[in-house]
Amino acid sequence: MSVRGPGTIAALCLRCLVVLAGVNVVGLGIAAAALGQERTGSGLMVALAYLPYALLVAIVPVGVVGFPAGLLTARLLAGVSRELVHVLVFALVGAVLSVALCAWWGMLDIAGWSWIVAAAEGAVGAGGARWWTGRAHARKVRWSDAQGAALPWGRIGA
Repeated sequence: MSVRGPGTIAALCLRCLVVLAGVNVVGLGIAAAALGQERTGSGLMVALAYLPYALLVAIVPVGVVGFPAGLLTARLLAGVSRELVHVLVFALVGAVLSVALCAWWGMLDIAGWSWIVAAAEGAVGAGGARWWTGRAHARKVRWSDAQGAALPWGRIGA
């Protein structure tokens, strides 16, 4: 399966933003509820209030750094047919780029959880978006029953 080309990688970057939005809303909601933000509203309301800020912060790195990195990563993985390898490599690239960008902007402490959070954001965003893009691409491609049975996730669609 081929998930390459500027259009496909641009769609992957948009999916990355959707994945990051979902993960951040859930994470911020849980954090707000755990920290006792009941007096300012529910955890979900606090998360939704911070969502535009989180997306604005994510749009530039995903577009400026993630798009070219996605093109390069997809080209380097052109000969690899296993979908799981693609998802894991995209997750690794996302984690490394997220930590590198946060370190470059001075957003990380020398010690603490910020490194892990930055790596998790990048890995979940890029890996989740690559998985989603692969699944969407697999739905468009007509597989024979034998080809579909050979896929790691089985045949998708009719």
